[in-house]
Amino acid sequence: MTSTQRPAQFIEQLQSPDPLVVYSALRMIKNAIIGSSTKKLLYFQLQIIPNVSSLLAMDDTDVQIRVQATAIVSSLAHKSEEIARHLLDSGVMTPLMSQIMPGTDPVLVEASERALNALLSYTSTKMGIEEHAITIVPYLMSIIAETKESTSAYEMHAHARIELAVQILGKLCATEARQYMVANTGVIELLVPLLPCNYPKIQVATLQTLSALSYENMEICRALSLVSHKGMSLPAIVLELARHHDPEIQLHACLCLSNLSRMRVANGWLKDIQTVAVPALVKLIKNPQVSNLDAIQALGYLCHEDADIQVAAKNAGAIVELINILTEIEGQEGEDFVDQAHNIRVAKTTFLTLGTIVSTGEECRSKAVECHAFVHLVRAMKHTDNGVKSAACLCTQYIVRSVPICRTHVPESGLLKPLLALLRTAPAEVQVNASAALINLLPDFSPCRSEALKEGVVDILVTLMESDVVMIRRNALWCIRNLLVGVDDDTRREVIEKINIQRIYELSLPGVESVIREKAVGVLQNITADSVLGTHMIFDTLGSDRVLELLQQLLTSKLENSIHTHTLYLINNIAVRSQPHCELIVKDSKLLQAVVGYISSSVSEVAIGALWCVNSIASHRRDTESEQEEEAGGISRRTSKYMPELDELGIQAILEDMKDDSSLCLSVRDRVKSCLDYFNIPTS
Repeated sequence: MTSTQRPAQFIEQLQSPDPLVVYSALRMIKNAIIGSSTKKLLYFQLQIIPNVSSLLAMDDTDVQIRVQATAIVSSLAHKSEEIARHLLDSGVMTPLMSQIMPGTDPVLVEASERALNALLSYTSTKMGIEEHAITIVPYLMSIIAETKESTSAYEMHAHARIELAVQILGKLCATEARQYMVANTGVIELLVPLLPCNYPKIQVATLQTLSALSYENMEICRALSLVSHKGMSLPAIVLELARHHDPEIQLHACLCLSNLSRMRVANGWLKDIQTVAVPALVKLIKNPQVSNLDAIQALGYLCHEDADIQVAAKNAGAIVELINILTEIEGQEGEDFVDQAHNIRVAKTTFLTLGTIVSTGEECRSKAVECHAFVHLVRAMKHTDNGVKSAACLCTQYIVRSVPICRTHVPESGLLKPLLALLRTAPAEVQVNASAALINLLPDFSPCRSEALKEGVVDILVTLMESDVVMIRRNALWCIRNLLVGVDDDTRREVIEKINIQRIYELSLPGVESVIREKAVGVLQNITADSVLGTHMIFDTLGSDRVLELLQQLLTSKLENSIHTHTLYLINNIAVRSQPHCELIVKDSKLLQAVVGYISSSVSEVAIGALWCVNSIASHRRDTESEQEEEAGGISRRTSKYMPELDELGIQAILEDMKDDSSLCLSVRDRVKSCLDYFNIPTS
């Protein structure tokens, strides 16, 4: 056999009855594909996987053939998740598991371990080995325990086996159930002593596995925080490793600390985590010895929903470094000999991490704007990659939460037009974040609102309201709700006519997703805000019966507090601005009883909404009262038109009981006192 033979011939020779021919063909294939992505793809297309799988599945296959076939499995699995998935689907896991059992040839065992490690490098393959997970964990633990105790424990070969076993253990922790399954075997006590072993590859593998084991798992994080080794707690050991001279160890120690910080189980160490891990990760972003992608992701994860750590990251120079990375990547666009796919992944991750850092604090947002973040965000919205566009929109969403930035920096940033362009033509994955970013650009304080109206934002939002994606529909309704506050009647009429009251009504009905109903009722609330025009348009379009039926249904059903709050303020807007429509509400006894029932709600926002309704209903004076009487004594129970209906429900007694109730928040008690003014008889 010579190397001039074609790959297809080697595949044919795998069917030979002669073991030597099969062995030689396997060796040629193995040598060809190692280190060659092109050759791996070629042999994959030539159906190498079914041939190798069948060889491994046969009981009488020679050990040397098994070693070569297993090495091919390992090499192919490194190519891509698709190929690894095909290998798993072909059934190679069963023979690989049998090849690590006691009594197997040591060379074959190690080849099988490497193949298992390669196969489990992807999310889908980690999830696809459920039936084998329980079997393999005790085996991996036995490798760690036996090799540690062996006289050759400090030899390179022994270290490599421990490292491999620990890596595979970490890859098994792909679900919460697997995390518990692995943790319940006593693996934590076995792994912790490996952390100070002074063998970097084992230390890195151990930190990776502890991170996978504890990821988003409060119970396991709590268990880790209580573990100690030679008088040092695990957090103390990992903090020391976060100061290590080896950047790879530093990185994975910081990831492990991030898990403990996020779950708030290492309270005594949170300040140390903040002062050690944050600056370390910012420095690692610039360190060429580690993946800057991993360092940026780790920083973003650590900063998630933690305002103190976000400020610490800003103070450590994180925002400056992230903006520098974006500048560098933009300078490399279109260049040859640059891994553009990698740059796209880094850009996406950088925008996500930057968004996390600016998500809470005003000083972090101001720093990002100072570093010209908007220049990069506008450019990213025009990028060819949808992931970059989406990440830039998410980052924008967090920055424009700042009212001062919206008023001063956004109008001159050029942000609005590319954002609206994405909402017109981008795929749904981008439009979710783009529509969320638009929400904060449309309130009455935003200078962008008038420009957005000129650019046709209402037509865009009407289209988005019909999206198949729930979050896009929700965001579109939220934008419309913001648009309706503080506008003149001409603009209000134009917006209402375009969004179609009938459609908003339909989205408020039972059977619609809760998040959509909430925003739809919020739109109805704001249609009636500031002006009686919206109330007239709602009643003219839907008719009194449908409006009252909807209000009654919303208040008498068990729904989210936010829906009840929007409904109560909708009723308040109707009642306070239009006496004829207020009369309809008062005469609907079931609806009025529902409103009164929420006065004593334990949710302060709901109670205040109900109190405002009572306030507005009571504010209408009797038709027989003169303006002079109102000016002289104000509206009271003598002059209030609907006092008999309110008295019938015993509202004054309810308010008197609430007035001095110290368990109620101050804002509720203030509103109670304001309402009581209408029920008191004024002195002469």
